[in-house]
Amino acid sequence: MRQFYRAVLLDDDYRLIGYVEPGARLEEHAWIGDHSVQGIERLLAVPARVVWARRQLGEENLYAAAASVAALRPPEHGCTGRYIVNHDQLGYVDKAAAVERAGRRRTHPLPILTAEGGAEPHALAGAWARDRISVGDTVPDGFELWKFDVAELHQFQ
Repeated sequence: MRQFYRAVLLDDDYRLIGYVEPGARLEEHAWIGDHSVQGIERLLAVPARVVWARRQLGEENLYAAAASVAALRPPEHGCTGRYIVNHDQLGYVDKAAAVERAGRRRTHPLPILTAEGGAEPHALAGAWARDRISVGDTVPDGFELWKFDVAELHQFQ
């Protein structure tokens, strides 16, 4: 069964701003260079609360609730930053450190770190869900580097 996801953006008070439909299974779009994920990154030039919400049949959740607001149209062009910064946990991930695994694409940390609603097989899956996230080329002073190692990453459900 295909698991559908929406990248949902929330304001500081956890109210819905909008959503983007990046694709079905995480493994189909959670890679560096994916056009949809890059568009979402461009929306995060300023911090916003982010959740990669999974559709769960028969349940009212953030995926379903997001349909009550307008879909966002991410910018198609422009630069994306090197760092994914978590302003709530004072941490960041360096996308340049993502390595290709077994001849596959480099896994993008943003969808995995902010995934909610499933059992994604990674120790950090969902660790940043609903936190204020931005993407840029600089890291604020005092923020700690989080190691995002996908070596143990298995196929997503």
